[in-house]
Amino acid sequence: MGISNGTRFDTLGPTLTVTTQPAEPAVGDTVTATAVLTNDCPFPLRNAVLHLIDPGATTAAKTIPLGDLRLGAKTTRRWETAMPADVAGNVSFTAHVVFDVDGRSSDCARSAKTFTVPYEPNGVRGPYRVFATADDAEFGQYGSQLVIWAGGRDLSGGADEKGIIHLPGSATESSVVQVKAVSLTGSDNPTAKYGIALANDLAAPEKGGYAVLTMSARFGLEFMTDSDGDGRLDTWAGGGGSAHPSWLRLVRSGTTYTAYSTTNELSWTEVASVTVPSASGAMDAGVVASAVNANYPGTTVRAIFDRFSVEQA
Repeated sequence: MGISNGTRFDTLGPTLTVTTQPAEPAVGDTVTATAVLTNDCPFPLRNAVLHLIDPGATTAAKTIPLGDLRLGAKTTRRWETAMPADVAGNVSFTAHVVFDVDGRSSDCARSAKTFTVPYEPNGVRGPYRVFATADDAEFGQYGSQLVIWAGGRDLSGGADEKGIIHLPGSATESSVVQVKAVSLTGSDNPTAKYGIALANDLAAPEKGGYAVLTMSARFGLEFMTDSDGDGRLDTWAGGGGSAHPSWLRLVRSGTTYTAYSTTNELSWTEVASVTVPSASGAMDAGVVASAVNANYPGTTVRAIFDRFSVEQA
């Protein structure tokens, strides 16, 4: 398990560190985390508030008002938590302090003790289902993250070899399918891709309505659809540079699919809008990955997704 030391983000201070006991906790262990704040700034910290944040959490486990801290003041706070059993990747115990510099300005400092927990195929939980046409595809679910390990020659050109995690019948005639495409690793193949998929039946795309919006390893976005309902992706839009992570969105309105992407979740860019005549009823929506290894035999990829959602438009 790799460890990265606490990071001081504000070079003007104050100094904030986080340590843990045990020093290298395993998944599921009870952990005592310690935050030490030292005011080595050339000014007092006014109205300081310390936030202590558990791994995987978006809100603080403890919020502690510290008041005013004079020059040289040092304070230590501990909190007991645990290494989550359902997360992987970088897992951090974090301390964040917010303070006023004077009556007109404020600042903050942040530090984290980070552990790297390896991703391992552990299957998915209902209502998710999996399907694969690529050799040796495997799947995982860690909190809000979905993971696919897959080979496969391509998603287009008649190959359609991939791994899929999907929610059957989840995309109504007016719906928004969205995911954060976090990372694509495991191969130097620049054409490998991962993203979101729609179809009347993702386990049988020849039943119609098939479309994918993917980010490739190095060649940017690809929005591909099946124009004639034979299960083969035969239209294309996209290009540009690749970004990892990126947000991908498919909006369905009847038989019209509109694809969007963003790197900041604030300003969305439309990729294209396409009519897929064979789309009908409530459709399957999911995440998809392919190594696109026709020219890179034997390669596989690991695709990590976060916060996959299907909502009514």
